[in-house]
Amino acid sequence: MKRILGFLSIVLLIFTVACSGEDSLTGGNSGDTGNTGDSGSGDKTTIKFSYWGGDTDQARLEKIRDAFYEEYDDIEIELINLPEPPEYDQKQMVMMSSGESYDVIQLAESSYAFAARDVLEDLTPYIEEDDEIDLDDYYENVIDAYTHDDQIFGLPLRVGTMIMLYNKDLFDEHDLDYPNEDWTWDDVIAAGEEITDHDEGIFGVNPLGGWWASTAQFLFSHDASILNDDFTEFVLDSGNSLEAVELMQKITNDYEIAPTEAQIPEGIDMWTSGKQGMIIDGPWHIESSRENVTDFDWDMTVAPKGTQHATPIMSNAFHMPKMSENKEEAWEVIKFFTGKEAQEIFAAEQGETPTLKEVAESDIYLDIGDKDPQNFESIIEATENAVAPEASLMWTEINNEVVQDGLSRIIDLNEPVDEVMPGLRSEVEDLLEEAERLQELFDEGELDADLDE
Repeated sequence: MKRILGFLSIVLLIFTVACSGEDSLTGGNSGDTGNTGDSGSGDKTTIKFSYWGGDTDQARLEKIRDAFYEEYDDIEIELINLPEPPEYDQKQMVMMSSGESYDVIQLAESSYAFAARDVLEDLTPYIEEDDEIDLDDYYENVIDAYTHDDQIFGLPLRVGTMIMLYNKDLFDEHDLDYPNEDWTWDDVIAAGEEITDHDEGIFGVNPLGGWWASTAQFLFSHDASILNDDFTEFVLDSGNSLEAVELMQKITNDYEIAPTEAQIPEGIDMWTSGKQGMIIDGPWHIESSRENVTDFDWDMTVAPKGTQHATPIMSNAFHMPKMSENKEEAWEVIKFFTGKEAQEIFAAEQGETPTLKEVAESDIYLDIGDKDPQNFESIIEATENAVAPEASLMWTEINNEVVQDGLSRIIDLNEPVDEVMPGLRSEVEDLLEEAERLQELFDEGELDADLDE
């Protein structure tokens, strides 16, 4: 109930701002004034482009913008770096509800929540009418992540998936075969039992659960999920889903090959310090390992399968708000920032995967020379195995809060599954009911009246 009230307070804030004309939350970095529309000088149109990220993200987008300017002399792009989600999403909603909007906005798993509110432009007609873009050139599963009710609301530049890195020295020490693309969670457990040495503080694999993508990889790979296919029912406490949760608990507390929070020394990175045989996480660990792993050899492969290979898509895409007054120019920006030249700029970083197949499978991305990991090419298979996350209207509340809290009690604290699940089901069902009610109000345009009640 607290989570529902918290969500409603955000919605109430949005519509309060809309009624009062408040615009104090429209500022951002990079000289953002909160203005929208054609604010360029002379014949130039200014496109306000909001995103979140660190120095690397900013440098990348600025480099792509420089390339854009070589082809377009009538469009100015103002890149506006904002705090990351959920604050980012809240700011976008407040702005839209107050009658303002950026022209291009970056969204990730919340794409569905914005599309459901009917505040995003359907990009499908732009794509179909543009001879320069062909969706067959992109990884289909990544486009699907931003497709809702057969409408495409965002185009992605990059995609991240869960992968597995492994400590070759620990595998050699125990005379174990290195992990490969055929490995299952049973193989991970078997190797983890050999590698784990509690006296030395060494574990076979990283902690399970803890954040939505880790949970999703384990569930998806066991043909399991939190919600049913249309995100209307809670299914984590039955069938494959329940078995997967019980296995995560067993790996941590019976096999004892994954550490609990209490078993991780404060300030120690278990992976880079050589205290962990395998880590199943995102591709950002590739660059981190190149920079921070100095005492052991390592490599990578795809994340292990249970009954199937499946990993959640972790990406973001560029969307166009319906309120943009510069839609033709905003489309040109989105098209360029997800097109071949932009993707080649991104591919040179050799981290997450470009979404254009031609670029992802080119030497620009895959030829890493003598850098680690040797099996970097396996990231392509990981990308092909990826599926869209369970991006429901209550994405943050269900995936990042309620479920993670419950799984932490089960996996980290080893509380009985049958004692935790009823409360977990109740909380998620309350959120699903509220999501259904809010969706109806959004569809009818009566949300503000309902809140007044």
